[in-house]
Amino acid sequence: MDTETKEQLLDRFQTYLDSLPETVTTEAETGQTDLFSLFTELATLKNEVRLESRQVKTVLDEFKAVFTTLDSNQAQLNDALERARTALQEQRRALLRPLLLELLELRDRLEAGLQAVRNYRPSRPSWLHKRDRILLAAVEQGQEISLRRLEQVLHAQHVVPLETLGQRLDPYTMRAADIDQRGDVDDGIVTAELRKGFDWEDELLRVAEVKVNRRSEPPSLSEQPSLQVTTDNEP
Repeated sequence: MDTETKEQLLDRFQTYLDSLPETVTTEAETGQTDLFSLFTELATLKNEVRLESRQVKTVLDEFKAVFTTLDSNQAQLNDALERARTALQEQRRALLRPLLLELLELRDRLEAGLQAVRNYRPSRPSWLHKRDRILLAAVEQGQEISLRRLEQVLHAQHVVPLETLGQRLDPYTMRAADIDQRGDVDDGIVTAELRKGFDWEDELLRVAEVKVNRRSEPPSLSEQPSLQVTTDNEP
């Protein structure tokens, strides 16, 4: 291509360029970016995500260690509270048991006094009998009120009497203090209660003293009188 032709082409291209509108486009206006910038941004984002993941993992590990410590401390605290509660309960029972036994002794005396009043028969003249009855009725009422109140106090402490009458002798909760001999009752059955026994919160507080039946046994052959047999040949 000769020089003249080149100059013509350059002039025509220059004319074309001059005819175009003057517009400046940027990357932000076109919304387009090159691959290098895109990969650079992706690599930066990947590094940031990786760094944040490590930080989150570190925080979670720290939280896990804190929660483990809290669980261990809570378990130790629960064990300490349970031991303290058990020790306090044992101390309470150790202090309360002698007092309850003394209250049971007082109850026995009140019951015996009430029974004595009920069985009392005055031997004075008839003109004094009415006054005695009034006095005995007042004493009996007072004994009944005191006994009932004491039994309410014992019941509030979960002290309950043992059921012994008609039951078979239990060596753990009963003690045979007397023997009865009745043919209509089996051996080993309690026929009378001499001193009440009591449970305290499902634990034996006082053994019951009872009267137990034992049937009389027939005399053995050695104790039976011997029979003599006589014959006509004997003198």
